[in-house]
Amino acid sequence: MRIRTNARRYLIVGALALAAAGCAALSGRRTPPAVPAEFRPLYSELSGELGTAEKEVSALPGGGGCALSAPALFPASSYFTQYSAPGTPAWDGMLGMLDRLRALGAGGVSVMISFPDLTPEVRDPGPVLRFYEALAAEVRKRGMKLLVEQFVYPPSTPAPASRFVAGLKRQQDPERTFLDMKKRETELILARIRPDYLSVVTEPETNDRFLGFSIPPADYAAWLRDLLADVSAAGIKGGTRIGAGSGIWESPEYVDAFSKVKGLDYIDLHFYPLRLGTTDYTAALLAAMDRVKRADPAKGLVISEAWLYKHGAGEPGGVFDTEAYGRNAYGFWEPLDARFLSLLELIGRKEGVALITPYFPQYFFYSAGHDHAGRPAWPACLPGEWKMAEAARPGEMTPLGLAYKKLRAGCSAGGR
Repeated sequence: MRIRTNARRYLIVGALALAAAGCAALSGRRTPPAVPAEFRPLYSELSGELGTAEKEVSALPGGGGCALSAPALFPASSYFTQYSAPGTPAWDGMLGMLDRLRALGAGGVSVMISFPDLTPEVRDPGPVLRFYEALAAEVRKRGMKLLVEQFVYPPSTPAPASRFVAGLKRQQDPERTFLDMKKRETELILARIRPDYLSVVTEPETNDRFLGFSIPPADYAAWLRDLLADVSAAGIKGGTRIGAGSGIWESPEYVDAFSKVKGLDYIDLHFYPLRLGTTDYTAALLAAMDRVKRADPAKGLVISEAWLYKHGAGEPGGVFDTEAYGRNAYGFWEPLDARFLSLLELIGRKEGVALITPYFPQYFFYSAGHDHAGRPAWPACLPGEWKMAEAARPGEMTPLGLAYKKLRAGCSAGGR
């Protein structure tokens, strides 16, 4: 899943529209609202799919400690951040959300750094690097872990980033040009930001759509081998765990190829839909994890993006249906979202997953009514949602936030 947005414009327009429509982060609500008639069939379908998934995972043998929970910190990610300096209101608001997530039991956070934000041909990487160095220091100060996910700016983002990405396909060897630049960005992240986890390749087929050309799994695997050798020789890997993977809806060839790369610390899987068409994606996720373990028992597992996809199996939008993602904010989904979070915890224990990222944690502090007049469409609504979440009073949370807090409190050993 990837967000297509003009972050600065949406940050202003989205927040104002939400406020003008009278949407508060909370209004003293402690139970989810009733499911509207128009959504009852989908609600029932997703509830049934969750039941199936819960049975599939519960039937697995064994079980160990909990995965580290590292919710996504959107205000610090490409598309949304303005790389604000410490001491500014935007910086203070971001740290406030970091503290709120920690208070709920999160053991880390994840952020996205998208190509070409660290490429000198496009922008001075200095301010970006200083922003993330300062953020990493704040995360560590709180005893938390930091995961960085690398990605690519989509075509709809403002120039010069999107124009630069679009121009790559006109290069004589676009794949090599891109991978060489991506390697330099990766080296900067390792040398300067030093995250605990660095997912260097995620959703490669989504990357292909944005780049306008395809990179085969074997080529990505070869690039990973070269990258690992070079950063090891340069002495910049340090304690960072480096991983790669794909969306569970993408070709299994990526996971299979990456699982064979020696020295790659973990495989990263993204998990949103429970079922699309006839495909059971919980079963696909478990099967992928099993293949990783058989290929290399020492390789770790990470789920760096996950949230319940509000989409029916028979709907035509596939995994990129913006209307389905826009449904996330409606408070009546909270019981299902809580079950999905519980499912993730169970998968983490059964499969020995190191880290799991609930991808839309603003809903721990904010929700909207489904008939919310004036609410911007997705993804324009996201920056405004985060602003509304920041506006929640200290200690205030949605029923979903309370469910997440209880999950983390009951999690043995506090993760890895």
